[in-house]
Amino acid sequence: MTQPIVRDPIFMQATTLFHFPGACSRVTMNALEEIGLDFEDRPVNILGGEQKSAGYLALNPRGKVPALQIGHSILTENAAILYYLHLQQPHARLLPEDSVEFGPNAGLSDLVWCSATVHPTVRQIRMPVRFTEGDPSGVKALGIKNFAGVAAQIAARVNRQSWWYGSAWSIVDVYLYWNYSTAASGGFDLGPYPSVLEHADRVRARPSFLRALAREQAAIARAGLKLPPGATL
Repeated sequence: MTQPIVRDPIFMQATTLFHFPGACSRVTMNALEEIGLDFEDRPVNILGGEQKSAGYLALNPRGKVPALQIGHSILTENAAILYYLHLQQPHARLLPEDSVEFGPNAGLSDLVWCSATVHPTVRQIRMPVRFTEGDPSGVKALGIKNFAGVAAQIAARVNRQSWWYGSAWSIVDVYLYWNYSTAASGGFDLGPYPSVLEHADRVRARPSFLRALAREQAAIARAGLKLPPGATL
């Protein structure tokens, strides 16, 4: 039986997600779609430097996506936004409940791991030029070496169960998907990890993911955006 949507008063205000198609902001977009909230999505052309424009910096001084505006409040940083949405909209089960199996605050811990540890390693692979003023090849090679351990960890866990938390989908699955698919677009070979590829198929088949993907495709069309070389949705 589908859980009724909890209309917390704060979410009765206008909600807008500032994002870029294919960027990590798609994880927050997927969460909003999973919850079933009404929201507007506004693409920020990060390839054109719009995130550093005066207008956007006035909204989000960190100059990044995602940013979630709820009324006059601005939330930034994926892990913080996702955890906030989980707390405000528990019916959506974005994260698991505390349990003996997963421990207290496992969802928060894994979100921070995805954003603070795995994400920077992925960026070493996908955008190594951001980490050096010299030859980026060494940065990329190190990123690939380090991500191999992450990929092996993900593969081992989803090889014995459908999702990161067993039989239950969570937004962590989407964040993991974004990380390893972005690493793959930068040259990391996922071929040796068949269980990860099967996990990717399950993530992409979920209705909330498909709705988020359709929003990203529509944003590209209406804003005339281009993806980075080698990137796909």
